[in-house]
Amino acid sequence: EGDVPMVLVSHSVAEIARLATSIVVLSNGRVTASGAASAILRDTGLFLQPGASEAGALIEARVLRHEDAFSLTILETRAGTLTVPRLDEAPGTGLRVRLRARDIILSLTRPEGLSALNVLPGTIMSIGEGQGASLDVALDCGDGLVASVTRKSAQELGLRPGLQVHAIIKSIAFDREALGGAVPGHM
Repeated sequence: EGDVPMVLVSHSVAEIARLATSIVVLSNGRVTASGAASAILRDTGLFLQPGASEAGALIEARVLRHEDAFSLTILETRAGTLTVPRLDEAPGTGLRVRLRARDIILSLTRPEGLSALNVLPGTIMSIGEGQGASLDVALDCGDGLVASVTRKSAQELGLRPGLQVHAIIKSIAFDREALGGAVPGHM
């Protein structure tokens, strides 16, 4: 509110995603990465373990409307609309939403007969080398997203840069940590 820069030291990815605009990552007393929060949080290699469950995309959203009969809120993003558990924010309120890589499923076709309410079409931008059983797939869905998938899934689906896919996110994946509070002046 005072437009005064602040330095926050935290190990909580949820807190960082909610508050930070820029991030500096330190490891053993050395800077290992720095940049915009949205870029740093997408890089699963910067966390304590590669493929860490907290990595993912940080996107700007605006409350579009509420579906009170179902206790849901509809958010508007550049990627499309997202259906999340009911928020106590007025329509028009800007939010930052964290889409964790572990919560995104990829499909080659638009799924039907599925309980997940959030399906975002996109294009694979890159596929990380990954470690162990998983790798990271960077997507352009209007906003940059990242999905963690197994190497086997990537091979069986024939995932490659330029391929059109659908990112699927369950509404209940948006817990309180993923849905930060209102952010003044956003979106």
